[in-house]
Amino acid sequence: MKLVIKIGGSLCIDENGPIHSYFSMLVPILNGLKSKNQIIVSIGGGKFIRKYYKSVERLGLNNKKMEWIAVDLLKVNTRFLAYLLKLKPIFTLEEINERSSGVISGIKPGRSTDANAAYASKKIKADLFIKLTNVDGIYDKDPKKYKNAKKLKAIKFSELSKYGVKGEPGSYGILDKTAIGIIKKNKIKTIIINGGNPKNLLKAIKGRGIGTSISD
Repeated sequence: MKLVIKIGGSLCIDENGPIHSYFSMLVPILNGLKSKNQIIVSIGGGKFIRKYYKSVERLGLNNKKMEWIAVDLLKVNTRFLAYLLKLKPIFTLEEINERSSGVISGIKPGRSTDANAAYASKKIKADLFIKLTNVDGIYDKDPKKYKNAKKLKAIKFSELSKYGVKGEPGSYGILDKTAIGIIKKNKIKTIIINGGNPKNLLKAIKGRGIGTSISD
């Protein structure tokens, strides 16, 4: 299979950096997958980058410079995970082609790590894009605010914008607009799962009905 796997920073990076206990569980699973599949792994920023960003922001740098600092910090995560997995670190979108494997994170200002992962899925013609996050899937409304929020087992590409867009009024969001646009336009089968237990990744690939599936 051709797989793109996005690991949310909230799962794996705390204020001190990479969470050892999490990567000790995740890396053997990813190594097993890369031995039999073509994979690109994307990693988010987590608390470390957010705290660093807020600290530097108080010194008065403009938004453009701040965004470049965030991108460079994300590139540290790229190199770190690429070394762990013995995969190529990907630092530009132009590096990605249909045969690519590697690790990607921040690329340039104005693009989220989700968007870069979705773009990688498009370029390699991925069979499956899986996002590991800190919720069990996509809900009809924000589960942190509403106790009666209902998890959706499956949604269509055409419905994704209704539930998934980060930053849209009235939507709690789990993907940003750019990522959703790429997924919808290219009909990339996507599964959103709780990645707190990395073994859930294997369940998703095997079609065990975990998380929320996005397809036709």
